[in-house]
Amino acid sequence: MVISMRISGYTDFNLRAILLKNNVELVEFLEKNSVFTGKVIDVKSNTVKILLQNGKEFLANSNIPLENLLGEEVSFKVLKGVSGFVLQPKIEGTSFEKELDLKINNLINELNIQSNKENKDLIKEMIKQNIPVNNKNFNFLKENIVSFKILSNLSEEQIQNLDKDIENIENKEIREIVKNMYINKEGKNIQNILGELKNLNLEEKDILFLFKNNFKLNTENMKILDSFLKGENIGDLLNKINFLFNNSKLNSKNINFDENSFEEIVSSKGKVFVKENKNIKDIIKSIIKDFEVDKEVNIKEMKKNLEYLIKSLGLKNDIKLGEMEEKELSNINQKLEFLNNMSNEYMYFQIPFYYKEYKNLAEILINDKNTKKEKNGRAISIFISLNTNNLDRVDSILNYCNKELKILFRMKNENILKLFKLSENKLINVLNKVGIKNIKISYKIKEESESILSNLECMNNKFSKFDIWV
Repeated sequence: MVISMRISGYTDFNLRAILLKNNVELVEFLEKNSVFTGKVIDVKSNTVKILLQNGKEFLANSNIPLENLLGEEVSFKVLKGVSGFVLQPKIEGTSFEKELDLKINNLINELNIQSNKENKDLIKEMIKQNIPVNNKNFNFLKENIVSFKILSNLSEEQIQNLDKDIENIENKEIREIVKNMYINKEGKNIQNILGELKNLNLEEKDILFLFKNNFKLNTENMKILDSFLKGENIGDLLNKINFLFNNSKLNSKNINFDENSFEEIVSSKGKVFVKENKNIKDIIKSIIKDFEVDKEVNIKEMKKNLEYLIKSLGLKNDIKLGEMEEKELSNINQKLEFLNNMSNEYMYFQIPFYYKEYKNLAEILINDKNTKKEKNGRAISIFISLNTNNLDRVDSILNYCNKELKILFRMKNENILKLFKLSENKLINVLNKVGIKNIKISYKIKEESESILSNLECMNNKFSKFDIWV
């Protein structure tokens, strides 16, 4: 028999008990108690001894050292797992922070870097975002973060002392811009980006977010992320495209669109006369869902249509636009590409939709990458955030594993919570009809109302991989 022990919320931290098959007394204890308290009384290497309140003891193997938990009273929740019992410890603040601090100090020594608050904070954020902590990644991120701070605080007088422009400055990595400043005395055109840089509200964690998603750490990507964090979304971008197209004229001589299919629109096969801007508008229409007509959301289809739109907008030479309009269309397309690239890494999607007279936006985050395939099926997590018109922002976190569906609703206040509870049976009945029988629904009042994209800790599954530290 095996008992595994998992820190709630920190999925890769687990203990496996060393038990004899005939340990009937302990098995009966766990079957009778859904919650119990135990004390960590001994830690030797990766072996931990836990003392129950009834005086019984058992050993467990840990995949990380737990010296800082020695002597701690820990509350456990007992769950029935596929291959035995699962114990979920509730370790609040102090113990876990001690363990984290110990790991950070060990990494400081391994990397042979100065032990100061800045370095410790950076390593801690790297751990949060599951970025491997090694010299290469640490130095790269540190250089860019420091360079970003230097540029953000640069004065016009300092720029005037520089000799010439830096070529393609908006796409140049931040640290390269600063190197050019100090080594080659280049950067007169930093003046062109200085105002925008000073208006960015990016934090260290946002720069790491770009790095983790394989975005180049340049001012262009930083501006795009900043705009999304400040509330801009795909619905706003689609509205801007519609406005630009409604106020432009087509140059029919250069049109190679085929109105028969989106693939042909993108690849420009054939030469068919196109009336107005119908094709681009059709693609936009396919992205915006009307839930009165279409009750289903096909993520793959929406992603495909977004990619079609990005490629189609790349044919902007077929449209007569002024210089400002052309620049805006290019900027919109870069933002759409940014969202599309994010969906490749996180399976994060923004879905604009209509319902009756209301226009809204849903955010969906799907985690199906690091799931453990069990005998009874796979595990999948879905996070849906909906900024409603009369209930503020409501989050739904769905976890499906081994034919069991757990749903957590997070809302602003108790009144909204009561409304959801009134409809709970109706929701269960709907899910039962589609074949889901084992359903557990819970509720939580949340402190802040923010989008998924603004909540990087949700997207990064906070502290989810201990093994990334070593």
